Amino acid sequence: MVAVTEAVRPLEIPFEAPPEVRDGLAGMGRTEDVRLSPRGDRIAFACYRRDRIAIADVEIARGADGPRITISSFAELASPSLREPHGIDFLDDETLAVANRGGGVGLFGLPARGSGGALTPLADGATGPAAGDGPGSVAVHVHADGSREVLVCNNWANTITRHAVAHRTLLEGEVVACRWLAIPDGIAISRDGEWLAVSNHSAHCVFLYLRASSGDDAEPVGILRGVEYPHGLRFDDGDRRLLVADAGAPRVHVFAADGGWRGARYPVASIEVLDERRFEAAQTNPQEGGPKGIDVDPDARVLVVTSESVPLAFFDLDGAADSAWSDAANISYELARLAEDERADAEAAEVRAALAELRSTRAWRLTKPLRAANGIARSLRSGRSS
Repeated sequence: MVAVTEAVRPLEIPFEAPPEVRDGLAGMGRTEDVRLSPRGDRIAFACYRRDRIAIADVEIARGADGPRITISSFAELASPSLREPHGIDFLDDETLAVANRGGGVGLFGLPARGSGGALTPLADGATGPAAGDGPGSVAVHVHADGSREVLVCNNWANTITRHAVAHRTLLEGEVVACRWLAIPDGIAISRDGEWLAVSNHSAHCVFLYLRASSGDDAEPVGILRGVEYPHGLRFDDGDRRLLVADAGAPRVHVFAADGGWRGARYPVASIEVLDERRFEAAQTNPQEGGPKGIDVDPDARVLVVTSESVPLAFFDLDGAADSAWSDAANISYELARLAEDERADAEAAEVRAALAELRSTRAWRLTKPLRAANGIARSLRSGRSS
């Protein structure tokens, strides 16, 4: 893990909630995403292992002494169509788009506020991304005419697809980006609709695309580095900043547009959203332990964060991103990436050496006819199925 000593701990905002709400939040388990409704009065969570969507009623207001937050109710909502929900976004205040890694993309109607109940499937991914593509994140964009589209990160297919919504049904889509993607794990659309940001998990970076030039052969025009395992994304401050949750660190990184998102850049700041004790307890592997889903309340300037160890936390963004990264932090990150490449090369060399040793054995030579026959059989089966 790259050590970033410049991370600042912002003001965490305590929230008021009755005991049963706090118990519900604590029992969500592994959460992968969080979203505020368009009105800002509900929070939705993707409860990955429980195959549930959790909904909480919330009030966020800014008073003279800063933001005040109250959560009045909490409910976990079930549906047979929920299978490993990993990404969520609101189509409108009453409808959710859900990316199920194990079950495609679905649109769901929400029950009335405070009523509990269940999700109502409106569309179950029949024309959207298939379950085998591993849809893992979604972003809803509302056009000027009120029409909506859903963009989907397909984790296992390494594609981003765009799907129009008609009559509350997700339509068959088109690929808008795929080159250089290695497990796209988060997605965000700028408020002006011009920019598309994608977390590129295995490449340890975030890609920025111009949506007007998207397609099968689209190239990123911006690359954000300095992130271990980028996950949730959110544009902020009139699209002048991009917040990136780092699943491999206890931080949310802040990037600045500087007149646009073209070119390569590092964070201008990092916000510490988990203390080291909770982060290390949750880091079962280098890709986990940090924040997963994030959102921003534009009116009260509040950052919303969810992670497995801290299911819900709020932070005051005013003044939280004032500390800058240094050149030493940039170099530390790049050296860590080089060390990772060296380890991968060494492991590959060991595999090649073991394979060469195996091929020199008498057993390998004796089984050559059988391997050839198996190869012919596979070719014949492939020809019949094409």
